[in-house]
Amino acid sequence: MPEVTPKPIYGDGILNAAAVAAATRAHLDKTIGWHKSISNVVLIGPTGISQVVTWDLEDPDTDAGYLNSHEITTMIQHNGIRFWGNRTPSADPNFAFEVFVRTAQVIKDSIIEACFPFIDQVLTPFLAKDIIDSIDAFLRRLSTGKERRLMGGSVWFDPSLNPTESLMNGMLCIDYDYTPIPPLENLKLNQRITGRFMIDFSKLITGSGIEEAA
Repeated sequence: MPEVTPKPIYGDGILNAAAVAAATRAHLDKTIGWHKSISNVVLIGPTGISQVVTWDLEDPDTDAGYLNSHEITTMIQHNGIRFWGNRTPSADPNFAFEVFVRTAQVIKDSIIEACFPFIDQVLTPFLAKDIIDSIDAFLRRLSTGKERRLMGGSVWFDPSLNPTESLMNGMLCIDYDYTPIPPLENLKLNQRITGRFMIDFSKLITGSGIEEAA
């Protein structure tokens, strides 16, 4: 990954792009949300890139296009310095996008932390339902509104994963799933020329008042 030249206020020199990426990720987590990719966001600080990276929005046959096709995020200079690329090297499609990885981290950590008060409580059906309701409310909150961060999620109790022996040993298994929001990585626009707007040519003349003026 290219290195970047920081603004004078940070001192002269070269910054490691990985450090900038980590800072950008943290900044986006707080300002927009962990569901937003670090790609195509103007970076605050860097004024240049140490290596020339060719890029064209309409032509993938560039340095950036080549790197992206190999799941490598790079940097471009277009109205500011930006990271360009969303992919990870993971062979698992569930973690193909950087935001899918980040979403998984946040969801898992948040649910585990929220379940802390339930640990060592009396294991009854009521406790299991409270846990399910808590996770369900969390997933629903993230799946609605203008600032939604998930497309949806669900939680359930699977009896086959909770045999009597496990329950008697103080073990409870709760399942949940969710659908992360992918970034718009590839926008295809189909342009066509048509004559259909000429069909009402005479009506448009009449409606324009040309005949009356004549």
